[in-house]
Amino acid sequence: MRSERSAINPLLFVPKPFGINMNRFFVVAVTFLLIATSQQTLAQSGNLKTWNDVVSEYSDTGTLGGVSIPLNSNLTTYNDTMMGDEWPSLIEVYTATWCTNCVMTQNTIDSLSIPEGESILKIHYHRFIAETQDPFGSQKTDDRWIDRYGTTSRLSNIYEYQNLAPSKIFDGERLHIGTTKTSESLEIDYQTSLDKGPSIEISDFSATFSWTNVSGVNEFSWNISTPSLSNKYSIEPMILIIEDEGYFPEGGNGEKYYHHILRDIIPLSSVDGNISFDYNIAYDGDDLTAVLVFDWYFDNAEEGLLGALPFPSAVIFVSLFIAIFFSRNENKQ
Repeated sequence: MRSERSAINPLLFVPKPFGINMNRFFVVAVTFLLIATSQQTLAQSGNLKTWNDVVSEYSDTGTLGGVSIPLNSNLTTYNDTMMGDEWPSLIEVYTATWCTNCVMTQNTIDSLSIPEGESILKIHYHRFIAETQDPFGSQKTDDRWIDRYGTTSRLSNIYEYQNLAPSKIFDGERLHIGTTKTSESLEIDYQTSLDKGPSIEISDFSATFSWTNVSGVNEFSWNISTPSLSNKYSIEPMILIIEDEGYFPEGGNGEKYYHHILRDIIPLSSVDGNISFDYNIAYDGDDLTAVLVFDWYFDNAEEGLLGALPFPSAVIFVSLFIAIFFSRNENKQ
């Protein structure tokens, strides 16, 4: 009688090299390749970006709108309606009257190429917290910047400042901080962000904004329509009060006139309604504008663990799960 070993066809017998289980080796090898591929994909896509994505407790967020009303003392009523594809690109700026680098980056913004038929709305937040040299900021405007962009700012600079001048935010989505360029120049960095535009389709959006002043009482009414958004999107509207120009020759950056100054913020409780309120007056002159905008958020919390993980992490998670599954099956055999 032949032994069991002699009954095995030697051509079909492949010993496990050095005692390594081939299934486990295969899974580990595939995991390594997936991780390497995902990291390479990230590196390639990162080269196409010149900004830091705004961080939110949700997966995606941004700021839209821009319907504007001049609060001129010679007017008593004004209203306007704009479709989404008519809204300006929003550029929020964190600045200060002593910030010399802010002057350079703002000049770069002013030099950007704007496609025909499109426009830009600039919103300048002036530093207020612990500020002794800038008269334009307020606690409310500083609080909004920190609440909305503080986390992204802190993660994007070595000093971990939540409000660092100069900083630029495009469409409430893309942050440029300081004067360090990502591409060949800051102009290319900013132009890339401007050309990117909102990350959601807004062509069927619209907004109506109205104002009346009767006996010194300012009453605003508004309606924001976003029919294509699913119920997973949240909208937080507000009215921004912006001063066109303020004169302050004592500024340490050599400028005398400062523009697009955010003077006040009035949060709104719904996408339509009306409200009466008093707002911060202009620093000087009679050149205030009320602007209707809204922050939008996409809530991906219901998509589960994998939906919350970035791509490389999701790949690693799935690969490790497969490895554990194979390992347990082998131990049972």
